[in-house]
Amino acid sequence: MSQWCVQSGRHRLRKLAGAAMCALLAAAIFGCGRTAPEEFWEPTKDDTAGIKAAIEASKGYFRTGLAELAMLYCDTALPGTTATILKDELTGNPYKSRFRLDSLQHVLDTAAYGLKYTFIATLDTVIDSFQRDTVWVESTHTEAVATVTMAETIPGKVLMHAWERTDSVAVDTILKSPTETLFLTRYSTTMAPCSTVIEKPFTGASVEGCVLKKGADGVWQLWKMAGGGRFYAPGPDDAPYIDHFYLKSANNRVDTVFLRPDTLHYGMQRFYSRDNQLLTYNVGDWLVVSNVTTNQIQAYDYVYFNGRRYGFRYPTVLGESDTVRFVAEDTGIHRLSTEHIPATVLWEVDGDYNATTWGIPIRIQ
Repeated sequence: MSQWCVQSGRHRLRKLAGAAMCALLAAAIFGCGRTAPEEFWEPTKDDTAGIKAAIEASKGYFRTGLAELAMLYCDTALPGTTATILKDELTGNPYKSRFRLDSLQHVLDTAAYGLKYTFIATLDTVIDSFQRDTVWVESTHTEAVATVTMAETIPGKVLMHAWERTDSVAVDTILKSPTETLFLTRYSTTMAPCSTVIEKPFTGASVEGCVLKKGADGVWQLWKMAGGGRFYAPGPDDAPYIDHFYLKSANNRVDTVFLRPDTLHYGMQRFYSRDNQLLTYNVGDWLVVSNVTTNQIQAYDYVYFNGRRYGFRYPTVLGESDTVRFVAEDTGIHRLSTEHIPATVLWEVDGDYNATTWGIPIRIQ
């Protein structure tokens, strides 16, 4: 056998092997005897209208849970800070007016903003296989899925009732340069009784997400919900940072809620089936919220659930956990919100409202 025949035979084997491999890949990708699914799908006007209708019908699941119906009591001492930090603030910088509050209320102007959203629509191909007599039958159906991002700008204000505040005592003249003079109001280093409402307007940014699925009847339905929505004031770049917190149920199951999920923990930035993947607790469960980990030490955390606000009990011993404990009473999907707010917002008369809120959907059954 000549050298040429050997090489030619090997060449033909390589070609046959390559062709066989290509055939296997084609079969794996496209399926035997089936055509490939559509690569692109453009929603129609009816799809756009259906998606909007589904979002509007479900928007109660996505509202930021901060709006109280009335002024609600706060601890007048702001535990762990009034006797130490605020005392130092009063003597360290007398050019700021400060107060102590005994109640507060968030007022969100829900009539002033509309739900704005963008969506990405995809088409999923699903293969169902079943046996009929001795013949295997395969059927193909497609499902239209839309991932929706909702971004809102929410105007509002925080009302705080002050029962003590510092009074102005003098106006100091400060010469910064031969051509620049400052006139600064100086305030007392002790507080006097008062009854004043401090108002701090804000415009916050809210980010939410969900996934809709188009049913066989052509109707779009809510399928998955984001692990949680985020509310920032005045905006994402200027608000304090929350990393995670813990939820514990009556049977001592601990759920860790992170901003970015991992393989073990629940995360704000992941989608979960509304029917069977949300964090779920039982009626009568004592829910314990603890260890809100943030980037600020001088701050307060509040929990909002079913129209009520719960204040954290701050530790007096270093290393103890901050906790809020309440009962889950009503069945259904509810929004549990955690607000992280710098302490200065709650005792400086001037300055803006600055805070971050996480709102996570939980199921009570």
